[in-house]
Amino acid sequence: MKGLISKFKRVAWSSPTSSPTHPPPPNHSLDPASSALSHCKNVASPTSRPPTLVQTESTRYNHNGLEDLVPEIRRQILSILDLRSLKSLVHSSPVFHEQYLEDRRYLLCSSLETTLGTATLDACASFQSSSPDFSYTRENVERLLGVFRVNRQPLRERVKEHEAIEMATFHLSVISPLIEYYIKWTLNNFVTKMDCMPRSITLSRVEEVRLLRSFYRFELCCNLFGKGGKNPCTKQRLEFRPVEILRLFFCLFEPWEVEEISCINTFAQDKYDKIFREIYWDVNENNPKFHGQRPPTPEGAFDFDNSCTFSVICLQQQLLTGTVSRGLELLHRVSYKIKGHSQLVQIMQKYITWPLGSFLTNEALGEAAQWERRQEALSKRDERQNRRDPLPFNGDAESSPPLAWTMIWGGTYSNLYGYYVHDSIRRLGYVFYDSMTIQSLGVKDIIIREWKNDWGDSEPRNDILGA
Repeated sequence: MKGLISKFKRVAWSSPTSSPTHPPPPNHSLDPASSALSHCKNVASPTSRPPTLVQTESTRYNHNGLEDLVPEIRRQILSILDLRSLKSLVHSSPVFHEQYLEDRRYLLCSSLETTLGTATLDACASFQSSSPDFSYTRENVERLLGVFRVNRQPLRERVKEHEAIEMATFHLSVISPLIEYYIKWTLNNFVTKMDCMPRSITLSRVEEVRLLRSFYRFELCCNLFGKGGKNPCTKQRLEFRPVEILRLFFCLFEPWEVEEISCINTFAQDKYDKIFREIYWDVNENNPKFHGQRPPTPEGAFDFDNSCTFSVICLQQQLLTGTVSRGLELLHRVSYKIKGHSQLVQIMQKYITWPLGSFLTNEALGEAAQWERRQEALSKRDERQNRRDPLPFNGDAESSPPLAWTMIWGGTYSNLYGYYVHDSIRRLGYVFYDSMTIQSLGVKDIIIREWKNDWGDSEPRNDILGA
């Protein structure tokens, strides 16, 4: 069997990567509107036919060797492929395409589990929270967060066929291209700190899982506490306080995993902050195109100036937070599918929004929320921090802290995140990369330097001892 799989992988194609400075055009293979998962959507009907194939003699020969296998072995081959490999084989072989149609739900679920690994639980929760069937109440939010990490049922026992198709489509058309974009964004940020361009990297499986779970958890947070991507206009304010979001959601994860989510939030904030600057005049109420439409503030106009409301929270930051909380589909859209400035303005005028309630930056992950949580009761993680329990780097594993996390905290336990880690270090994607990647890129000293620039010789944990 291993030999057969190896034979297939030699003929399977892989999708081209995209550039963060020059995203692929809308008809790119990762685009959700085109062929990101066309093998799922195109075969939704039992009468659908395999795609027309243009094959070389070599490809036909290699596929014939697999196509001649008995159906049971062909099914086994399909069941152990990741989503991209499954897409490749189904697109290129009428025989495998037909077999895929006959067992689509099982094969998609198996492929999703192969692709996502331990992030499958996070992907399921994210999907469930975005479903039209999910009733958005405090009770249901708390119930979902209370069980999603302990439900170990196989995916095929949890989702229907159309749900598996939706999950696979979202992964290939939104998650995968955003991860590619994110990697190149972090590498470009390293360039600003270095004298030379870092080499490109190939993700290890551990790095891949860290990224997968962080994107899905960020999406889950947007769905539960932000505007989310599905029917945001119909969502009611549930009035979760920052400390409640911290306790219900972020306390489910290890502190370095919380920072993974924070890194994605910083990535999204930087993207929209850049867009806000680009469209500043287009949406400014003083733009002549809005003359005759005041008062009140014209539709499609926004105040991006530094006028402040209550406390010191600026209007622009509020709008930035609300727009970020719409989730990953909009982020993917503005990263990959915008054809020009006019379209960008139109899209943003439609989707810029106020936050639904408390969200991440300066709220659930702020200093005040973390202080309040500790006042309620010290957790076991707080106690480990107060004792400075050893937390050395013991190698890269999905459940273990990454090298950069252990470096900035001196090899001892820390339960601080959010407010206590500045965006300058998050822009480097510091909690995602393996020790081998950090060393091969030559960025270990850069990470330490950024931490020193933020905190100098002070120790933020000393300020909260005995809290």
